Parts: sequence; structure tokens; C-alpha cells
Amino acid sequence: MKLLRRLGSALFVLAALATAQAVQTAEPTLNHARRPFPVIGEVGEDVAARTFTARVQQVRCAAALKIGEHVLDTQGVWIVAKLRVGARSEPTSIAYAAARDSADRVYQTTDRISLDLVTGGLTMQPGLPYEGEIAIEVPTASAGSLTLLLADNSFDQRLDSMTEIRLSISDGSACSAEPTTVLLPKAVS
Repeated sequence: MKLLRRLGSALFVLAALATAQAVQTAEPTLNHARRPFPVIGEVGEDVAARTFTARVQQVRCAAALKIGEHVLDTQGVWIVAKLRVGARSEPTSIAYAAARDSADRVYQTTDRISLDLVTGGLTMQPGLPYEGEIAIEVPTASAGSLTLLLADNSFDQRLDSMTEIRLSISDGSACSAEPTTVLLPKAVS
């Protein structure tokens, strides 16, 4: 009789632990609950985040970047996206730019060159869009499965909108072997 009670108690404790584990894994974590709100778009269309709009006009990849007389090589490939961005209703900037691949690895814009359009502190005024290019260094194998991420906060993108624009590159082997130049930002009408 005592053996059955102990066995019953042990089964009850195991069942309670299994239930607690199931409840804990079923509810979202705090980081999941506070994740950015994705605003999804495609190349060639305007994507409106909370404070800015962005359009990827063109995307290309290359084995090297040409900055003046200097050439920047990479072990992977350079993804260069031509953007048209603008503030929606108040002055703002885009402080976070990165690319996410299909394995959820995130690659931020390079710090090897100045990218004033997104991470260099360019403050956009409503009604005055800018065009320019950004460069992101990624492994060759990731080049065919990238999504461009843009947000106005460089440190914490949680609980705010973030654009997610699928980049149309077939794969890294199709990249140009010739160095490509990154266009500086300029105001457009």
C-alpha cells in the first residue's frame, strides 16, 4: 500500500512538472512579446514604417566596393541597395539597417565606409525624400535569401515598426567580379 502511495505521489509530481514545462514553453517570452512590428514590402514599392517610408529601388551584389581610389574586398559578397527614403510627419533618421538571411542570421551595414543615408545621422524632413545606397557585407551562401531591415532606433527596435523588404538576388555566385561604387545620399524632388 505504501509503495502504491509513493508511486502515485511520484507520478503526480512528474505530471505537475510536465504541465509546468508545457505552460512555460507555450506562452511567448518577453522578448517575443516586445519584438518589432514588421512592415513587409517588396523591391520597387513604398514601405511605410511609423516614422519613415522606404523603397528599395535596385539591389545588386559585387565582390568589391570602390570608394574613391580604394577598393574594399570581402571574403563574402557586398550587397548594395539603392534606397529612396523620407520622413512621414516629423523629422527623423534611419539609424538601423541590416540584412537577415533565411537562417535568421543578421548582418548590419558595414562600418568600413560612411553610410550617411542610414547610420550616419542624416535627419530627413517631411516632404523631402533622399536617395542613396547602402552596403552590407554577407557570406556568399546567404546572398540569395536576404531581407533588408530598416528602423529608426539603432539600439532597441522592440515595440516599434521595422521595414522588412525581401531583396531580389538569386545567389552570391551571380555577383559581379568588378568593384562597384556606392552612391552618396542626395535630396530629390
